[in-house]
Amino acid sequence: MKMKKIVCSLMISVLCFMTAISGVSAANTYPTANIDTAVQRAISFYKGRTLESPDEVFAAESLGIEAEDQCDITELLNAFKEKDYNEATLGDLSKTIITLALTKNDPRSFNNYNLVEILENKVKADGSIEGSNGTNFDIWVLFALETVSSSKVDIVADKLSTQNNIEGSEGAFWYAGPYTSEDVTGWGIEALTIANKDKYQSSITSAINFLESKKQADGSYGNWGASADTQAAVIEGLLTYDRDGVLNGKYDTQDSNIFKVLVDFQKENGSVEIADWQTGIVGYNAMATYHLTTCLGTYKNGSLFLKAQKDYDAIINSVKEEPKTEPTTSVESKKDTTPTQTDKKTTSVKTGDETNIVIFVSLSMVSGGLFLVLRKEYERVH
Repeated sequence: MKMKKIVCSLMISVLCFMTAISGVSAANTYPTANIDTAVQRAISFYKGRTLESPDEVFAAESLGIEAEDQCDITELLNAFKEKDYNEATLGDLSKTIITLALTKNDPRSFNNYNLVEILENKVKADGSIEGSNGTNFDIWVLFALETVSSSKVDIVADKLSTQNNIEGSEGAFWYAGPYTSEDVTGWGIEALTIANKDKYQSSITSAINFLESKKQADGSYGNWGASADTQAAVIEGLLTYDRDGVLNGKYDTQDSNIFKVLVDFQKENGSVEIADWQTGIVGYNAMATYHLTTCLGTYKNGSLFLKAQKDYDAIINSVKEEPKTEPTTSVESKKDTTPTQTDKKTTSVKTGDETNIVIFVSLSMVSGGLFLVLRKEYERVH
């Protein structure tokens, strides 16, 4: 009788473990292959395109497209040269700095302006920023300061990290208000993660808790139905903070995957079409397209602003090429000089894929073998 209880207990334990494994596998049914397809569509859409705004440059560059070589940015740079940056808004100033860095133009000496100095001079000793009217302004200033590795990053981030815990904020960041915003909260998570993830963990946690409170059963964020802009901003922030969590279903609902909600907005040609709120006519929406694309680029290559930081660092630390030397007479095997891709791992969402099938089969075999061994032992004893 005692042996029978042991056999039953062990079998139940093994079956419970197998059920847990299969349950996790079935919890998320959206494969990363679909996201990779969306990335390729976006690359096809933006490569070779005339880029008319900083945001379109961000979208292209996030995908790994070098805008200055593979797109037309002539008119955009000319438009930059017509601006008086001493009078520019914080948004224009910040986005211009980031765009110039990404396109290999030095923002310290663009059209007789030192844009970095102008921006840094707007930062006050307490981390507040002259001309700011909401945390969205502060966040974009922080992105620009992070791009140029400014000494002002810490004080701006310190100030920003206190703003989503003030009365009425609900843990969110916002546009002019304060009125809570899922979009701005996603950007805030990204900016603070880049600044210092561990130091600002409390603020980031509050922001994530706010987003969780706004998440709907269909996996979308906000009270007004799914939106490509909002979904992209939220996922971009979460990817920067917790890539593995996003890809393994940590932020999904029981019924839907948050990335699926986003990708479903993309058309076959890589664009996003939305109904005009005035006419109801469905057509191409540039803003939704570049926000969705930048999020896809963050999935593919990491945060755009870390890329901008690297590009800026390459500008200020540029080194003249050494003169090429004549090849030696010794014959050597030709080495592969193709640059390796950064962190290009194929990450599978927990979808019940082949890996999990192998695990399940293995556990089944183990449990079967264990049952036979214990049954024989039971028969021997009795």
